[in-house]
Amino acid sequence: MSDFISLQEFERSASIAGIFKGVEIDLLHETLLSWKSSPSKPYTVLELRDGKTLAAYAIICKITGRDSTYDIRYFVVDRDYRHTEGSKHLLALIDQELLKAYPYAVIRAEFSTRKLIGLGEKTLEEAGYRLIGHIKDYHGEGDDYYYFIHVAYRNKPVFEKPELNIDSN
Repeated sequence: MSDFISLQEFERSASIAGIFKGVEIDLLHETLLSWKSSPSKPYTVLELRDGKTLAAYAIICKITGRDSTYDIRYFVVDRDYRHTEGSKHLLALIDQELLKAYPYAVIRAEFSTRKLIGLGEKTLEEAGYRLIGHIKDYHGEGDDYYYFIHVAYRNKPVFEKPELNIDSN
């Protein structure tokens, strides 16, 4: 399948999105080359299309030494699709893809302010992602760093709060 995919289409989409710096596009190029030569080791590319138009895509990476932990390396939504449900559908697609292999998946994602605006500022929280880290102005003035985590389950377990039995003896 990857033999027929135009890497330039993915790179162009990221460039046009206006949320990536030049060095990030260069890294995207290297990531796509690695994926094309060996799909899903370690990268998986998931895409949403409107007909032939690439509306959104994500590149996820399995974390070495972990059975079910993944990073979202790239999350790109075409400017023309920012005000649609594209981001939400792509996040659901990530969950579905990862849950094919494991009963649960831990998904980590790092975003800058400009990238969060590109996917919709509340989209991650609405999809069950939790903000666990924030550094103000990390990428420059007004461009913060955000770290999110999400656990997707094939069959969500019922969690009970443990009782603490602390004996003072």
